[in-house]
Amino acid sequence: MAENGVWKEKGHCRQEHLTGQKKIANLYPRSFVRRGKSMEMRFLVESSLSDLAALQSLVVSTLPEVEIFMPHDEEYLSRIFQTEHSVLGVLAGEKLVAYSIIRYPGTGKDNLGQDLNLAEEDLKNLAHLQAIAVHPHFRGYGLQRELAAAHLQVLESSGYEHICCTVSPKNPVSLNNLLSCGFRVRALIPKFAGWWRYILYKGVSRSSDRPKKAESEDEIGIACSNIDGQRELIRKGYEGYSVGKTGENFDLFYRKME
Repeated sequence: MAENGVWKEKGHCRQEHLTGQKKIANLYPRSFVRRGKSMEMRFLVESSLSDLAALQSLVVSTLPEVEIFMPHDEEYLSRIFQTEHSVLGVLAGEKLVAYSIIRYPGTGKDNLGQDLNLAEEDLKNLAHLQAIAVHPHFRGYGLQRELAAAHLQVLESSGYEHICCTVSPKNPVSLNNLLSCGFRVRALIPKFAGWWRYILYKGVSRSSDRPKKAESEDEIGIACSNIDGQRELIRKGYEGYSVGKTGENFDLFYRKME
């Protein structure tokens, strides 16, 4: 699961962004099969609000630790639906089993680019991959990665050059899924009532953000639970790019930013 915080949207998508989104929207609904189950990915509208809220509640109720995922209230979710193509869902039969939300924060204080000290012009061209959640019975189907890739395609086709999201250090599986989509850890700070969050960044037009093997002498692995150690690496100019597992522990591998 990935998630971001409070609602302070300013400046919805510019017309050129909307034009690109409509071209992508023509590709949906899209059917596919996973583990012998027929599924459909499609953009959701506000009539799906109650199903989305119910799935969010179920996901939150099954978390091993409450701080892993910050839920949104129905008023917030209703406002999200007011922007076209902001909610993608995966249905198995008629049952909603996963969803992804994107949002356009403008230059508001909750723009995650503020945490990365991006220029104001970049903030205007930045979108959030706001939240992704998957039904507990459908984890392991690759749906989080599938939804992230699909919504990234929406944003890239719309001309957004900067995309951010947040993930808890206690959620290494989601972190790994997002890193595999080209995101990089650029900050680790307390958000949402003081809960620690990685700030992930993806630069759409930069080939340097594509996953690639780091030189061994530039690679440092550190436990996801080691907050202070990771913050020091980031301060020194490192970015997180890959998750590995040692026994029961998860490590995040860092390398010097190019």
